[in-house]
Amino acid sequence: MIILDRTIKKPLYAQIYEHIREEIKSGELKEGHRLSATRIQAENLGVSRNTVELAYLQLCSEGYLENKRGSGYYVKYVDTSLIDSDAVTKRLKDFHKERTAGRSYRYDMKYGNCHMEDFPMAKWRKATEKALDEGGGSKLAVYGDSCGDMELRSYLADYLERTRGVTCGPDQIIIGGGTQYLLSILVQLLRPGRCAIEEPGYDGVRSVLENHQVEAVPVPVGQNGIDLSALKEKNVDAVYVTPSHQFPLGAVMPIQTRMELLRMAQEKNFFLIEDDYDSIFRYGARSIPSMQGLDPGGKVIYMGSVSKALAPSLRLAYMVLPAELKNRYDMWFSEYHNTVSSVVQGALRIFMEEGGWERHIRKICLANKRKHDILVAELEKGLGDGFRILGKGAGLHLIIEAHFLTTEEMLVRIEQQGVKVYSMERYFALGSKRNLVMAGFGGIRQADIGDAAARIVRALSN
Repeated sequence: MIILDRTIKKPLYAQIYEHIREEIKSGELKEGHRLSATRIQAENLGVSRNTVELAYLQLCSEGYLENKRGSGYYVKYVDTSLIDSDAVTKRLKDFHKERTAGRSYRYDMKYGNCHMEDFPMAKWRKATEKALDEGGGSKLAVYGDSCGDMELRSYLADYLERTRGVTCGPDQIIIGGGTQYLLSILVQLLRPGRCAIEEPGYDGVRSVLENHQVEAVPVPVGQNGIDLSALKEKNVDAVYVTPSHQFPLGAVMPIQTRMELLRMAQEKNFFLIEDDYDSIFRYGARSIPSMQGLDPGGKVIYMGSVSKALAPSLRLAYMVLPAELKNRYDMWFSEYHNTVSSVVQGALRIFMEEGGWERHIRKICLANKRKHDILVAELEKGLGDGFRILGKGAGLHLIIEAHFLTTEEMLVRIEQQGVKVYSMERYFALGSKRNLVMAGFGGIRQADIGDAAARIVRALSN
C-alpha cells in the first residue's frame, strides 16, 4: 500500500515512484505484474492522474516497468545486484529537467524575458551606428574608463536623481556587465563574513556570496519586506534587500521600515545593498523613491540595470557607491577593464541624449501594465477559491499559489496546455512547503497574454 506524506517537500510523484521502485527491487512486485491503471491509482491515492503518470513514466524510462499500449503498465525483470542507488537518486532529481528538455511551448513565461515587439529596434540600431562612428571609430581601439563611459554616467546620475531620488554624482557610478558581476566586485570591496539575504529572494545573489565564501544568512520576508525583528537577531556585515518591489513576492517596504533599517545599519555598522531591479514597473501607484536617497550616513549601495527596461542581453548594470567604497574601488580596481562594450555604452548614452530612453520607458510601462491587467483579470475571474494571485500591481511576473494542488501538479497541468511556468523552489534557501508557481509576462506579446491566461485557467480548473 502506498502512503503519501503531504507534509514533506518531496513531490507526490516522487514518493509514488520510490515506493513502487522499492517493491520491485525487493521482489514484492514480480516480473509481469500489472499495476493499477493510472486513473484508479490516482483515485485511491487522492492525487491527479498526471501525478501517477509521471511516476509510471519515470519507472518506464529506468526499465522497471513497460507500457503495453492498450493494456497497461507491467513490471519488468530487474537484477537488483546491478542497481546503483546513487545513480537512481540523481536520475530522479533530474527527471523534471529531462522531461521538459527539448519540449516546445506555445508560451514560455520565464521571468526576465522581454519581447522584441517592445524593443525600439530602429532607434537602437541608429544609436549603435552613431556610437560606432564617434571619433572615426577610435573608441573601438581603446579600453575606456574602468568605471564606464563618463558621459553615460552623467546621464544616469541625472536620471536616477529625477526618477528614483538617488543622491550621487557621476563619479560614484560604476558600470558593469550585469548585476551579478557588480555584486562580485562589491563583495570584494566589503569583504563581509556574513551577508543577510531575503527569504525567499534572488538566488543569483546567493550564488555570488557562496562563490566568494561569504555566508548567506536567510531572513524571512513579510508584508513590509525583510523582517527587521528577525534581522536584529543576526550578526551580519551586509544586508541585501529589494525594498521597492521585493523579489519574488512583491512586498513594498514602507517608509517607516526603511528608516528603521537605515538606523539599524548605522547602529550595527553594516552596509545595505539596495537592488532596484524593476522599480519603473508600477501599475497602481507612482514608483517608490529609493532608500539610498534617504540615507544620511553613506551606508547604502544602490544597484540597477537596463535588463528589464531595455534588453537583458545588453548586460549593462550599474551601482552607486558611497564615498568610502568608491575610494576603495579606485585603489583596488582601477586596473580592471570595464566589462561592458564601449559601443553598447555609447549607444545607450546617445539613446538617452536624443530622448529615446524616457520615451521608451513610458511606452514599455504602458505595454506591461496592459499585460499585467489582462493576466490578473483573467486569472482572478477563472480560478476559484483554491488559488491566490500574489505580486499584483508591479513588476513583470505574477505568482499563483494553490491550496489543493502541489507545485509539481500545477507545472504539469499548465505544461500540458502549452504554457511553461516555473517553480519558485530556487528562491527559497531554506525550502518552502507552499505550492507556488511563477508566471512572467514580459516575454509574451500583448495580443497573446489573454490566450496564455486562458490556458492556465483551463489547466488548473480541470
